[in-house]
Amino acid sequence: MPRILILGATGYIGSALASSLLRSDHKVYGLARTPAKATQLARLEIVPVLGSVQDSAAYVQLIKTAHIDVVVDCAGANRESAKILADVTEAGEERLKEGGAKLGFVYTSGTFVHGTSRERCSDLDPVGTEYARAKPPQLVAWRPQMEKEVLSAREVLDTVVVRPALVYGREHAVWSLFFGPIVEAAKSGECKPVKIPLGPTSRPGLVHVDDVSEGLRCAIEKLPLISGTGVYPVFDLTTSQESMRDIFDSFGEAVELKGRVELVKSGEEESLFVEAMQTSHNGDSSRAEQLLGWLPRKRGFVAGMDVYAKAFMAAQEKV
Repeated sequence: MPRILILGATGYIGSALASSLLRSDHKVYGLARTPAKATQLARLEIVPVLGSVQDSAAYVQLIKTAHIDVVVDCAGANRESAKILADVTEAGEERLKEGGAKLGFVYTSGTFVHGTSRERCSDLDPVGTEYARAKPPQLVAWRPQMEKEVLSAREVLDTVVVRPALVYGREHAVWSLFFGPIVEAAKSGECKPVKIPLGPTSRPGLVHVDDVSEGLRCAIEKLPLISGTGVYPVFDLTTSQESMRDIFDSFGEAVELKGRVELVKSGEEESLFVEAMQTSHNGDSSRAEQLLGWLPRKRGFVAGMDVYAKAFMAAQEKV
């Protein structure tokens, strides 16, 4: 039974990944910042370890004592991802000195690193260099260098980088800032337009959270097979490209909004998150399908919006 440690196990992507791994008979450990989060993991049959990215002693010790096979970073720790890599690399070096097998490391990045491009692009295209088609949005401008550092650790670790596109599904975590006001207007019966600070012409690449979890699971399971083979271990996960205009029109209809949704550029300085959300991405994920055996099941956000909108509303009620 492979032993997997997930950093970010209580998060949007991490919790979906944990469920996928458990169904495939992996033993799953999860990092929890609080006793309450640890209890939450234990209920789901995930072995909790109390700690944090900043206070890494507990999980680094677990890597050694529990003989963890693969560490997955989907903590969304941003610039602190470098500390995670350093800690895992140190544990990997120690294991190699003791004659053990390489420790695996899966880094969850994102297709935002490609920047906005109308042309078809794949995970083989350069990012963050002078030869890249576009610059990544400022929110993730640091991430191409982080990916390089992960790949540079291959002498010590078996590494792979997985890049999900803009994720949707279930509680739609990254969409809450934009969907929330629409739901409130629908509940109040408001007929005035709901203004959302996104450009109507953007066409993001999309992927359902369940397909992200399956892509990560495939990467984990194929990691020993692709390591050292010359295969470039970076994989984009994109299943569709849809217009922001269609996404919000269909969401408004699904929640029975009486008014209309207006997508408008604010004219003021945008937050880094809002800027990144408007990244258009025409992605090719054929390598993930061919080399990892990834079989995404949900290939359209707008097509299933009647279900996805209700899921979002239910998640908000729970909160």
